[in-house]
Amino acid sequence: MAETSRGPAAETLLESADVVIIGGGPAGSTAAALLASAGRKVILFEKETFPRFHIGESLLPFNLPLFGRLGITDLMDRRFIRKRGAVLFSSDGSVERYVRFADGIVSGHPMAYQVLRSSFDEMLLRNAQRLGASVHQGFTVGEVRCSHRNGCDVTATDKTGTVVRARGRFLLDASGRDAFLATRRGLRRMTPHLRKAAVFAHYTGVKREVGDRAGDIVLVLLRDGWFWMIPLPDGVTSVGLVAEGSRLKECGLPPIELLEESLRRCPAAAERMTDARRVSQVWGASDYSYECKEVAGDGYLLMGDAAAFIDPVFSTGVWLAMSSAELAADALDRALGRDGAPGDLSPAVFARYERKVLHHVKTYTRFVTRFYQPGFMDVFLQPAGPFLIRESVISLLAGLADPPLSVRARHWVFYLLLSLQRRFTYMPPVPLLGVLEQGMDHAFPARDLTRSP
Repeated sequence: MAETSRGPAAETLLESADVVIIGGGPAGSTAAALLASAGRKVILFEKETFPRFHIGESLLPFNLPLFGRLGITDLMDRRFIRKRGAVLFSSDGSVERYVRFADGIVSGHPMAYQVLRSSFDEMLLRNAQRLGASVHQGFTVGEVRCSHRNGCDVTATDKTGTVVRARGRFLLDASGRDAFLATRRGLRRMTPHLRKAAVFAHYTGVKREVGDRAGDIVLVLLRDGWFWMIPLPDGVTSVGLVAEGSRLKECGLPPIELLEESLRRCPAAAERMTDARRVSQVWGASDYSYECKEVAGDGYLLMGDAAAFIDPVFSTGVWLAMSSAELAADALDRALGRDGAPGDLSPAVFARYERKVLHHVKTYTRFVTRFYQPGFMDVFLQPAGPFLIRESVISLLAGLADPPLSVRARHWVFYLLLSLQRRFTYMPPVPLLGVLEQGMDHAFPARDLTRSP
């Protein structure tokens, strides 16, 4: 390492790298692991020191091939709970439907995992380090300069004030919802019709499904939101409420009161929480959904939540993060060149990456938007029907974001049925209760929901 001086604080100049990555979550760790295993020199900065808490414990079946490529499949199977589907309940418990991934129209993706994110994320980061990435935890990036011609300079500082500077040929931003580059360059735009918020905590004693379905996620559907119940290792269950952010704020309740009073008001949820005991603080998260108008720029790519985040109802967050990281790593490895060739890192080279990532975001944003529209539950909770429409939707929920034309056509038929239900109510409406609509505005001061620590 070389020592240099800039201003009043001394900086440590790290050895030059091919790639500098901001963020060590699933996107950053995945890209670092793939690039390091391809022989690229990688420097990664992560502001936290792992393990650290994070929301988003439910994964999708289309994650599994990438786990194999990363060499962590056996670790996943030993540490985490298998998830074979999802159980959906109407809020009064009168309607129940089971979505089994093995029934998808595209075979070979029958299961996923429920993970404790603190353990899962640390495993991914350690795997990247094992494969050769230089990982610097506890360093907050404060300054970045990058271009495809001149490479990138990144300055980061830890909690003791130690300053390091890294130079690389290219920058990958996996900074999560902090969205380092997007925030500073005005690239991020909120999705106005998906301004949801959540309150959530971990419990023991929550009633689970039995047998092969014991690891399946449970969704309880409301007129004004929905609950998740995600089985985690050691008998812990993640329980959360998602609703309009403005409505949660208007209730005027602290997060703990808001979550537990809502659970008490919903018969289907309350029945599962009879013997439950909370074993964590109650966290909050707000302003869920956004996307960036550009995810491939001059000398950088945005990945995962730094590029877009969609409402968590269908558990797409980790899959979108890791799939975008795989696409970015493969595209960048090609662009860097081999055997002395200079490569080509101009923005045009990454146009396909940008199209693909934005297409994936659009695909799931469209589906989530329909989820919150009237009539969705009336159609979605019907038993399986003709033409394999339900099976095509199940594959989409499993992570099939690039389906063939025959499957896309079935999705459009499904959307048509939703539109017809909104207009003509040709199917019996599913009975849904509203737990936030009356009587929760009482002597508690209004508080903003804050992001989880």
